[in-house]
Amino acid sequence: MKAIFFFCPLGIDFKIRTIELDGKKIKLQIWDTAGQERFRTITTAYYRGAMGIMLVYDITNEKSFDNIKNWIRNIEEHASSDVERMILGNKCDMNEKRQVSKEKGEKLAIDYGIKFLETSAKSSINVEEAFFTLARDIMTKLNRKMNDGSSASAGGPVKITENRSKKTSFFRCALL
Repeated sequence: MKAIFFFCPLGIDFKIRTIELDGKKIKLQIWDTAGQERFRTITTAYYRGAMGIMLVYDITNEKSFDNIKNWIRNIEEHASSDVERMILGNKCDMNEKRQVSKEKGEKLAIDYGIKFLETSAKSSINVEEAFFTLARDIMTKLNRKMNDGSSASAGGPVKITENRSKKTSFFRCALL
């Protein structure tokens, strides 16, 4: 399965990917702002409808890891209280340049009650697992809400939002 990539001249990278999970097709819309401050107001608007957010830091860049706490605060202010979140330490293939230990990433995730994975976009390590894990967690939550009789996204498309890049990135997702 291939991802479809688009270049946006504004500096926000937008991608679409369709995955199949438990026999259902799920369309992921990925909005990647590379954690840039100039896009903070845009990303906060996307938080409102988000069902899932991935926060990605660069294991070879301590500053990108330190920014994760700021992004989590931003999510807590602007996203739904039950949004699924995941922290990813990217570039795990560059262990010789590592500035952030895996244990430090795991501890941060535990402190916030968030799932954690180390990935490598370059070597395709745990990338698929990260997307499928977050999508599966969202589907489980939606199924639980539907079985409990709550109105989870009452009749509209299912949206997922992620933040992934060196600092963070962002994706939305719709059930097809």
